[in-house]
Amino acid sequence: YDTGFTLGPGEYRLKFLARENSTGKMGTFETGFVVPDLSSNQPTLKLSSTVWSNQREPLAAAVGRAEKDKKLIATHPLVRDGQKLIPSITKVFRPSQELFVYLEAYDPGLTAPAMTPDLTARLAFYRGRHKVSESGLLRVNRILPGRFRAVPLEFQVALAGLSAGRYVCQVTVIDETGRKFAFSRTPLVVVP
Repeated sequence: YDTGFTLGPGEYRLKFLARENSTGKMGTFETGFVVPDLSSNQPTLKLSSTVWSNQREPLAAAVGRAEKDKKLIATHPLVRDGQKLIPSITKVFRPSQELFVYLEAYDPGLTAPAMTPDLTARLAFYRGRHKVSESGLLRVNRILPGRFRAVPLEFQVALAGLSAGRYVCQVTVIDETGRKFAFSRTPLVVVP
């Protein structure tokens, strides 16, 4: 299921209910998220929600879509090269899978459209207080087409080096131009 709507800045709780029509079975999902206020002057870098995934699907494989407008698909943050990143609700992964992580940084210290952002980011896995794995440094100096103040940050990490267990995964982003930073953390599980 895919749909979209516009929300103003603030903290939200999303509640989703699905019902299977032939058996009547139901399932629910609930999560919190923040829509950042891009007009306020904050001491930290503004980040979108972080999308954690292990799956990309061709757009042609979608049974139904809320958006068939090519302009909307072209600006969809989870669509790249004709494939859509499918978010993981459970954040449970296997060592044989690739982990895809996507987020956006907003207002990266740019004062004019001609400026180039200079962001660095790193992905780290923690067990308790110990860092057990870390990605290479990601350097991003491009802005999303048609969006002056949005910088995409994308990671693809093989999970083969992680043993089964619970982790806290942290994305750290540093804006060299704006001299700001921010981080995002989430728990995830690797199962055998």
